[in-house]
Order: sequence, then structure tokens, then C-alpha cells
Amino acid sequence: MVITTILLVVVMVLIWRVSIWLIIPFCLVFGSIELVYLSSVLYKFKQGGYLPIVAATILVTIMGVWHYVHVKKYWYELEHIVTNKDMGELIQAHDVKRTPGVGFLYTELVQGVPPIFPHLIEKIPFVHSILVFVSIKHLPIPHVEVAERFRFRKVESRTSKMFRCVARYGYSDRIEGAKEFAASLIEGLQSYIEEGHFMTNIQETEAETTSITESNTRTRKASSSTVYIEEALRPSETTDLTQPRISSYSGHSSGRISEDQSRTIAEEKQCIQSELQKGVVYILGETEIQAGPNSSFFKKIVVNYMYSFLRKNFRQGEKAFAIPRQQVLKVGMVYEI
Repeated sequence: MVITTILLVVVMVLIWRVSIWLIIPFCLVFGSIELVYLSSVLYKFKQGGYLPIVAATILVTIMGVWHYVHVKKYWYELEHIVTNKDMGELIQAHDVKRTPGVGFLYTELVQGVPPIFPHLIEKIPFVHSILVFVSIKHLPIPHVEVAERFRFRKVESRTSKMFRCVARYGYSDRIEGAKEFAASLIEGLQSYIEEGHFMTNIQETEAETTSITESNTRTRKASSSTVYIEEALRPSETTDLTQPRISSYSGHSSGRISEDQSRTIAEEKQCIQSELQKGVVYILGETEIQAGPNSSFFKKIVVNYMYSFLRKNFRQGEKAFAIPRQQVLKVGMVYEI
């Protein structure tokens, strides 16, 4: 009851944005009720009042063990994250081949590539033609608009056809089935590719603008003395010397996509669609957490036995995401924390 009250207060502060003057009476009222209940349990401790305390102790222990190891696992992955530079060296060193289809590799990291991917490449140097590192994140808001659900980033290079994706859901949103989720993700990926080319074109345009502006600035500085002398002789001719010559650039200032870029976008979108029709494989990491050899005896008990028992009896990832069993590929790896 105390934990529920504390969590509700957190929700009131972070999500509902309730005034502190309403939270204080809430805590006083429910805190008083829980204090009375706790005193009655302690008063009848020998007559059976110990049962609620034992049950609460077991629940708190389970929650604490799960949270402790889960945080340690997350920090392990964050410390062993794979950067784009490491990805390029990894792919070249193992001569990675591409197999038909689309692969979704699930990870809890919202940035970078998890350490389980190098483990997969070292054992089996094959990845799908389109590989997406997917992270499911629940935000402290009721709903996330469909147009804002997916966030993508390129991995390694533009030609690698590897992407990072964060799928964002509110606490009232329902996660779609496997087919609906894959279709929505691919649709968002195609939109990202088109926007990516458009943004690249804008950046090139801005770079060209900066170059032209710097060139005009240097020209004005170099010719300032000449302009000053010629101003008295030919004032009508010296006026144009200080104007930036951007007439040739004005036609490109809108950042529009050229025909070559449009053709490239169409080819990439068609490639993704054709690979999607060849099949989707969901890659799940079966990470086994173990305490390090120099860990204390208590930590080994918590990690190697208590957490292992909870992990084996927890619901599987493919069940949580409604992933068909025939499309699941599990990759095993041991983390020493």
C-alpha cells in the first residue's frame, strides 16, 4: 500500500502535473490510513499479523532484485556500446554478407548498437539486407501520435542499410501485432529516407550559401580601398561591387530534391519493400546475467540465483510483442556485471 501511494504521487507530479497543495493532503490522508493499518498488523503480530508483513517483504525483495540487476545490465550495455566507427571496422574485419529479408534486432538502448550485435557477427557473419535496431520506449504521456511514433537514425553509413529505430508509446497506447508493427515501422522508415535526402540537400545548400557569403566578404575586404577611390570617379559603377552575387544560387535556395535524388529515393524505397516481402525475422537477445568472479557472496546469490529464477519465470519477449515463433531468432550472450 505504501509503494502504491508513492508511485501514485510520482504519477501525480510527473504526468498529471497536480499542484503540490493537492498532493500534500492526499499523502496525509492515505498515509494516516496506512499507518493505522500497519499499527493494527503489528498489534496482532503473533495472531497472524506477520503474514501481510512477510508478503510485503517478499514482494519488495523481488522488485529490488529485478531493478538492481536490470539497471546493472543496462549500464553494461551502455559501457560496451558499438559506435559507427566500430561498426565499420567490424563489418570489414569479418567480411559480413547480406541475406535477403528484413531483420529487427530488439534492444533496450535508445542510442548506439548493443554489444550482442558484434557477438552475432563474430559467430555468424551474416545479416539481413535491411537491419533495424528497434527499441520500445514507453513515455510518461497518455498517447503518442502515429506520425511521431518512430524515430530513425542511420547506422555506419548511408549505404549500409542499417538503421536505429525508437518506437515510442504512451502508457495508454496499445502495441500492435507483429505484422501491423512491421508495416508501420517500414512505412516510417521510407518516410525517413525521403526526409533524409531532403535534409541532406538543404545542408548542402546551406554550405553553398556559407561559401558564397564568405567569398563575397573576402572580396569586399580586398576591394574596399579600390571602391573608396573609384567612388568619386564612377559612383554608379561602384555600387554593384559590394553586392553579393547569389543570383546563380537563388534557384537552389528552396532545397528541392533533384531528379537523381528522387530516383535514388524511389530505388531505396522499392528495395525496402521488396526485402519486406521476402520475410521479416525478429532477433531477440537471450542475455544471461552473471556476477563477476570478484563479486561478493551476497551479489552472487542475488544475480546468479535470485535474478536467474525470476528471469526464467518471466514472460518471454516474443509473447510480450506477439511475435510469431517461426520468425524469432534468439542470440545468446553472457554479461558479467
